[in-house]
Amino acid sequence: MKKRNLLRQQLIIKKATLMAIFFICSTALIAQTTPVLKWANSYPGIYSDIARQVIPTHDGGFVIVGESESFGPGIISSLLVKCDSTGEMEWSKTYGGSAFDIPTSVIQTNDNGFLIATYTTSFLPEGTNLRLIKTSFDGDTLWTSVIPNSNGCTISFAGCVLQTADEGYLIAGSGWSDPNSNQIMLFKVNQWGESEWFKEFGGSSDDYGANLQLTNDGNIILAGYTFSFGSGQCDGYLLKIDQNGEIIWTNVTGETDFDSYRFVRPTSDGGYIAVGNTQSFGKAEQGFVVKLDADGHTNWMAAHGGDANEGFEGIVETLNHEYIISGTTNSFGNGEHDFLILRIDNNGTLIGMETYGGNNDDFGATIEKLPNGDYIATASFWENTFFDFSALCFEADSLVTSVENHPIIMASSINFEAITPNPFVDQVNINFHLNNTSMTNIYLLNTDGSLIEEVFSGTLSQGNHSIAYFARNLKPGIYLCHIQTDDAVSLKKIIKI
Repeated sequence: MKKRNLLRQQLIIKKATLMAIFFICSTALIAQTTPVLKWANSYPGIYSDIARQVIPTHDGGFVIVGESESFGPGIISSLLVKCDSTGEMEWSKTYGGSAFDIPTSVIQTNDNGFLIATYTTSFLPEGTNLRLIKTSFDGDTLWTSVIPNSNGCTISFAGCVLQTADEGYLIAGSGWSDPNSNQIMLFKVNQWGESEWFKEFGGSSDDYGANLQLTNDGNIILAGYTFSFGSGQCDGYLLKIDQNGEIIWTNVTGETDFDSYRFVRPTSDGGYIAVGNTQSFGKAEQGFVVKLDADGHTNWMAAHGGDANEGFEGIVETLNHEYIISGTTNSFGNGEHDFLILRIDNNGTLIGMETYGGNNDDFGATIEKLPNGDYIATASFWENTFFDFSALCFEADSLVTSVENHPIIMASSINFEAITPNPFVDQVNINFHLNNTSMTNIYLLNTDGSLIEEVFSGTLSQGNHSIAYFARNLKPGIYLCHIQTDDAVSLKKIIKI
């Protein structure tokens, strides 16, 4: 029997590229290379199990969803693995019927349970259908729903489902629609999985999607790729829509060959960043990154890779407004394919790249940020003759090096007025003034710049603000309160007694 921690012993870590450290002079923040691997765990089965998405959970841990040949009632079943913050498995559950039940996405719902999005051939009507599985926090099934009008639809993107403001759900996939070939399909269901409406997006040729994310202004960004629009054979396709599915704007980005998106993320400046694959740049297929502003205009494009093929699957923004990307490479590393992680700056320039894997095929999936600031990624590593679910945890970045060197930075945009009381026992009020409406993040840091907790994140208007922070479980000591807006950073000492 294979041991759960076998991956720890067998991961071979290779440096593909390490570039010099860049310093962001305007904010005095430190740019770093790829984050340090903190731990790695595998969750082995009997046959192949392919991880598709990882998400953080409200208790500080995470869940991984993917397809399993090892467990479950069908040929391939849906597998959900729940772990604590150290990667130790707390439970695993399988879902599905007698045939194929392929999951690509999972979210934690407002009631602390989970919702899994799958496409299935196990349930009527005959053919491929989209199916939702709603569970409790312990993974027990509460209800399932085969979505009407989804016959013939599939999903291949992580993050294709989200919860809406009315407690319902949106799920996106791709399906045939006469006479327009393949279209992006968006389905809305209520909180019990009952159909409310569905819409199609695309043109006269084939269009595929989609990854869904809530935007900073309460709308939805949808990512995929299109053969109907653009300048190449296939281009990355982004649509911003409202919660009723009405299009606000679209963006098509690419060059002369095949370019596509697999994941999109809203950014702290109100814009968006999308990742996927491109054949328009480089020697073969490269990882593709595109940054857009809030109105859907392309700021920049970047392609990263080597002589063979790369693909990007997930992206997160760091505290320093850089980006960590996860994916797969067969240009670098030790095997046929390897899990790839890289860091780029906020102009798309490569800062560092590393690969993880063995002598055979190892494939990367998505990456997220845990509540403690660490990065959690999921991958499928080849173990003897089959693939296993795996999780890799990378250390959180530091924002600053010392209290003395960073008293107040760019105070013209933020007036950090007072922390009261200071010192404090259980509760403290963070008082400040913003000169402009801005996306605002407040962090509690150690004096070495390590993240302890995100206190607040959201858009605040111009004017005075007071944010209450409750820290009953915080150990006594000296800390930093760090306020960051779109164009400014400000720090103050804070003392817990």
